[in-house]
Amino acid sequence: MNFLNKNYTKEALTLALPVMLTQVGQVSVNLFDNIIVGKLLGADALASVSLGNAVFFSMFVLALGFSFAIPPLVSQAHSQHDHKTINSVFSHGFVINMAVGTILMAVLLLAMPLLYHSGQPEKIIPDTVDFLTIMAISIVPFMAFQTLREVSEGLSYTIGVTKATIIANVINIVLNYVFIKGIWIFPEMGVKGSALASLIARIFMVVFLYFVLLKENKTRQYIKDFSLKMQVFSKKMFEKMIRLGFPTALQMFFEVTAFAGAAFICGLISAHDIASHQIALSMASFTFNLCIGFSVASTVMIGRKLGEKNFVELRKIGINNLKIAFLFMCFCGFVFIVGRNILPTFFTKPEEIEVITLASKLMIIAALFQLSDGIQVTALGMLRGLQDVKIPSIYTFIAYWLITIPLGYFLCVTLKMGAFGMWIALGLGLTISACMLVKRFLNLSSRRINENTK
Repeated sequence: MNFLNKNYTKEALTLALPVMLTQVGQVSVNLFDNIIVGKLLGADALASVSLGNAVFFSMFVLALGFSFAIPPLVSQAHSQHDHKTINSVFSHGFVINMAVGTILMAVLLLAMPLLYHSGQPEKIIPDTVDFLTIMAISIVPFMAFQTLREVSEGLSYTIGVTKATIIANVINIVLNYVFIKGIWIFPEMGVKGSALASLIARIFMVVFLYFVLLKENKTRQYIKDFSLKMQVFSKKMFEKMIRLGFPTALQMFFEVTAFAGAAFICGLISAHDIASHQIALSMASFTFNLCIGFSVASTVMIGRKLGEKNFVELRKIGINNLKIAFLFMCFCGFVFIVGRNILPTFFTKPEEIEVITLASKLMIIAALFQLSDGIQVTALGMLRGLQDVKIPSIYTFIAYWLITIPLGYFLCVTLKMGAFGMWIALGLGLTISACMLVKRFLNLSSRRINENTK
């Protein structure tokens, strides 16, 4: 028996590869921000960006979670040729996403003064505030982009999103250099310039993707039929999308805040620990975001089978996609181990020996938990395709908040293991999450098969 099903694997890769390219573009924004800031401005500036991103993404993922309610609903309706429902999901999703994005932007801006009382190194706080202020504003245009993206991916059209993201990423890289160093007519902005580059790139993304979807046959009718007139809205659809989106937002919030909390805990030790943490996290986030492609593919493929009520095939698809994610993350972990002494040097100045040495040790742990990280994010996508989101949110709460954060503080601060101890806790939390989520999918899919055969 073959390890992978040829047909399922081909379909998964067809859906996943454009998403992976998109995720490369999106995560590369932060990856290149970190590399450019670290190389041009040093470890303290990198620590400022790390702290800023930790706070930003803690809020940002809540908004993203709400947007993830769109693909399973669109995919299910698409399999039933229900164009009216797709239009409804699009309109309701846009309103929800923009409202959530605006609220979270306001929360970030109002909560900014709390950073001065966070126990972090005082020398990095001013740059963190400057960086975070601009990044908070970028939530709104990004959520408009995210709405277009999720509708498009739910319809199995992913290449347009990829084009928008890659071009925006090039713009971000160029503007990073221009704004940070003050090239041509622009003043030298330092860390603030990095955030401004990201804001401009995100505005470009939504404008570009809108026109791409307007020209594509699969998506054109939904762009043209999009409406915000009061008569198109219903309380029932808002409630349905929020029931799906809110638990998904919590799932993402619990995981990302564990990593954000890790940055704060590492900051209690030293600026070098938080900088090393950010380097290792940048690499781990890169491969994690690639694996999101398999998660999105799983949501779409399983959403279709849910619409067709073909639960036997649904289960087979899920198991096959878990195998793909496992193999992919094995390769990523191998790269981390082989390149552990070289990869950290891309992120900071050569004389930052202490930062580079610690980051290389963290890369070993990151290599090991790549397997759990890939499996758990794919399993979440599979369960999202089944529109099962409440129980998974409880699992992630247990794994990250009840286990990872307390254990990380104990190892990092109490036992004085620093960032190395924090990363041991992160690896354990991811493994526990992966085990619970896979078991949930297997049990749920078996139950659906049994109910359908009675």
